[in-house]
Amino acid sequence: MKVMLWGGKAKARIIIEMISEIYKGKAEIVGMFDKSLNKAPFHTTINVYSDRIGLEYLFKNATHFVVCIGGEHGYARFNTAQRLIEKGLKPLNLISKYGLLDKLYKCGEGVQVMPGAIVHKFSSVGRQCIFNTNSTVDHECVLGDGVHVMGGASISGGVVVGDFSTIGTNATILPNLKIGKNVFVGAGAVVTKNIEDYAVVVGVPAKLIKRFTPRFDSTIFD
Repeated sequence: MKVMLWGGKAKARIIIEMISEIYKGKAEIVGMFDKSLNKAPFHTTINVYSDRIGLEYLFKNATHFVVCIGGEHGYARFNTAQRLIEKGLKPLNLISKYGLLDKLYKCGEGVQVMPGAIVHKFSSVGRQCIFNTNSTVDHECVLGDGVHVMGGASISGGVVVGDFSTIGTNATILPNLKIGKNVFVGAGAVVTKNIEDYAVVVGVPAKLIKRFTPRFDSTIFD
């Protein structure tokens, strides 16, 4: 497999190591694309490309990709992946040997599962989701596309999380609730009731503080 990385900062550094650990020489990284960089901010021999010419080179030489966009940017991560798929590339799954996807109904492509993360039985996971270190998703949950469950966050059983939503570090979602799409749950928040779309909620119990505006810059593709 010939892999391109979209993004060249800290997350790319982690992804490089995960590809090496999981695929053990069966996957070669042919380059990273990041229009904000001239070179990687960490030591690596992998080339960084930042313009359209470099991107075309990666399109021609890669077979697979990983989108290294984390944080609250699930909308951008998912849409970037869709554009790369349109170019004929395939999303690469990255599942740490220390993470667990336990008898899921569905697991979408491009999933990233970090050490200690657990998604429990009979849950469904959409495309381009991230489960960060020591996060837990209990039984029979349904997570949409581009969801990010940050480190230490806990989603109880029967919860529905809409597309592109982010559950912040050490946040807790109580059972059988519905979290809308493009929601950001702040670090350490405890969600005790349903959350509507495009909400940013914080605190214990979690309360709305503002609206969330997702962004995706498609300029480089256009």
